Amino acid sequence: MPDPSSTPPATSPVAGSRRRAAVATSRRPSPLTVLALVIPLLTVAALALVRPADEPPAAYAPAGAALDRSTAVCPGRLPGADEVRFGSAALATGELALRVGPQEATQAMTDGTAARREREAVVAGATGDLAPGLVLSRSGAGSAVVCEPPAPERWFTGVGASAEHASTLTLVNPDRGPAVADVTVWDGSGPVDVPALRGVRVPGSRSASFDLSAVAPNRDALAVRVTVSRGRLASSVVDVIDPVGPGRPVREWLPGQAAPASTSYVAGVGTTAADRVLTLANPGDSEVRVALRLVSEESEFTPSGVEEVPLPPGSVSEVDLSGVLRGRTLRGVQALRLEATGAVTATLRTRTAADLALASAGTTVGTETAVALPGGAKRLVVTGAGAPGVVTLQAWDADGRPVVRERRVEVDPATASRLRLPDEAVLAHVRLQRTGAVVALEVSDRGLSVLPLSQLETTSEVPDVRPAQR
Repeated sequence: MPDPSSTPPATSPVAGSRRRAAVATSRRPSPLTVLALVIPLLTVAALALVRPADEPPAAYAPAGAALDRSTAVCPGRLPGADEVRFGSAALATGELALRVGPQEATQAMTDGTAARREREAVVAGATGDLAPGLVLSRSGAGSAVVCEPPAPERWFTGVGASAEHASTLTLVNPDRGPAVADVTVWDGSGPVDVPALRGVRVPGSRSASFDLSAVAPNRDALAVRVTVSRGRLASSVVDVIDPVGPGRPVREWLPGQAAPASTSYVAGVGTTAADRVLTLANPGDSEVRVALRLVSEESEFTPSGVEEVPLPPGSVSEVDLSGVLRGRTLRGVQALRLEATGAVTATLRTRTAADLALASAGTTVGTETAVALPGGAKRLVVTGAGAPGVVTLQAWDADGRPVVRERRVEVDPATASRLRLPDEAVLAHVRLQRTGAVVALEVSDRGLSVLPLSQLETTSEVPDVRPAQR
């Protein structure tokens, strides 16, 4: 009988099938299977490493270059204001190309100064060394104006269009091709429709003048914006006050303003008792409130009895400051500061029986400015400094000799400084360090004139033009 212990155990069908399954599943995957798994993974990894090509910029910033061409335009004379003075902040010697009315001419400059007498509008063109720092002015008989380069936009506030207060707008085209401008007018209630001032076309080398009392008669104070849509134009305004009665008419150039601003300084208040009217314009769509502060050599302060001025949308308003700017309150005051809840324009009109002076809100000078000085007593007013800084003044006479070699004055925020210039000075150059400020020139010569100064341009922007990418 067989020994049961030596008999091999029987193998069940289920156990055998498990071993065959284990053997079958322990085989390595086929190369095709590996490739089917690896290729998608490698593709995903490769796509993750690929960076899309950078989109080429659609526009390029202009490059700076030395200014090699500049233009300045002097308006036609007022009675007695025949003297045109030329200056070069670089003290360069050379020849300017002029157009006096319709006639071509030239003007020699030696050591940065020159002068001539002309009655008609003067267009001065400078190239080479004379281009950077070219400045011109026209003056005489108690009136003076800075001759400015053509500008695409200009604002004039406080103009008149009535029999007693009338203004004349003149547009001068310095180029040979035609130019086109639109003139927008506001009065005390809003924009004024003036068809004669829409799409004004000025032929090349010509000028166009508009008596506002004829094309837009109005007893309100007005504000005007000149917008050039084609070509180049230089804009100027002459303001005339002709009182009823025995008083004689008084006239002066009304300085323009580059753009409305919420914080602005009107420098050049004057020191004599006079009638003073501040004209404010709000070209925006919302009501604006304007707060007035006076700026002296020591501080800024709010005068008593002067409240905030409300300006409805698109309106012009006048504020009589005759009772504020007189007596002890006027003593030491050099400028007005206007703080508004929106952008406004402003002009201060100072009037005596024999004189009219107009001062507009000035632009901030960032680094330097220069001016061809009219005759008479002259003072520079510096205000609106953004931080403590230093103003450096230099001046020369008609022979190019320095009469102020270098005068350094520290300026602080919330103050105003007045720098007297020698009577013989015909050219002044002002540099600002560590701050920007509003600078204006007061001239007293048979009357007060206030000339706001702007940043001196010595470089130009050259456009970066490249072929279009396809």
